[in-house]
Amino acid sequence: MKCPTCGYENREGARFCGECGHSFAAENTCPRCGHANLQGNKFCDKCGHSLVEPAPETPSPSPMPRSFANGRYQVKKFLGEGGKKKVYLVHDKVLERDVVFALIKTEKLDDVTRLRVSREAQVMGRLGDHHNIMTIHDMGDENGQPYIVLPLMPGGDVGSVIEKAPERRLPIEQAIGIAKAVCRGLEYAHGKGVIHRDIKPGNVWLSGDGTAKVGDFGLALAVDLSRLTNEGMMVGTYYYMPPEQAMGGDITAQADLYSVGAMLYEMVTGRPPFTGDDMVAVIGQHINTPPVSPNWHRPDLPPALAALIMRLLEKDPQRRPASATEVLQMLEAVRVAPAPIGF
Repeated sequence: MKCPTCGYENREGARFCGECGHSFAAENTCPRCGHANLQGNKFCDKCGHSLVEPAPETPSPSPMPRSFANGRYQVKKFLGEGGKKKVYLVHDKVLERDVVFALIKTEKLDDVTRLRVSREAQVMGRLGDHHNIMTIHDMGDENGQPYIVLPLMPGGDVGSVIEKAPERRLPIEQAIGIAKAVCRGLEYAHGKGVIHRDIKPGNVWLSGDGTAKVGDFGLALAVDLSRLTNEGMMVGTYYYMPPEQAMGGDITAQADLYSVGAMLYEMVTGRPPFTGDDMVAVIGQHINTPPVSPNWHRPDLPPALAALIMRLLEKDPQRRPASATEVLQMLEAVRVAPAPIGF
């Protein structure tokens, strides 16, 4: 018996090569004929079928488009892709400015969800112009996919700001300032009959001068329109989701205020109010578990701010502040102690 590794002739029945120690144990079973082959065989010595797993084919990336909207928007850079959009940095040839082109992803979506995500631009257009709401420059359809054109936001989203902050905690004044801006935007949106339903750090953006603006109204619900979600369908991001939304209940402006509380909790403590191994665990806590007071994680938090956060996170919407205006007034009343001078 010749060793397949070193070529040494061994006696018949040998289990190991006497020259190099190679095992003659049958280890490779042919997936075609079931024959037991020697270890190291690349092909079945009975039927010739390959015993080597082929390397998985790597799909070639689709080429980046050069332009959109019949050449108006010239693509400069691919910025990223999320669950709902592919986002590009483009140059608007008509207005001679760089903007963000967001192509809504509609693949594998049912008709109800397709309608919901394509409504984002319409909802934002209905809101009009507000200092703390992301402006929409343009909207349209690109080969069957809706798109929206948005301004560049050099400051990035608040989620990225949290990630870069020491211990993921923002300075208290900055967190309060962002929360105030969100409340001003929600005050305006709620006045127009629009509930956002997905307030979170990743949906609040900072302009070049640090102004916070609420974006991504793709889940927004106009209170005078019928619900677009199937009964029991859960939409929103679960780390910031109010209990009534998680349970498929009626959604009011207080749902957005709960999410503001969860976002504010994370900005000042470095973590959301509830964490867990999976979505079910986190949502269960939103529904059943009282949050730990944020000043337990951050003792220097002003008591008035900690109390406001806890009130925003009430399970019962009726126990939360009545409006974004009321939350804004409470935020403006918070007094932050000056930071101690280092030695």
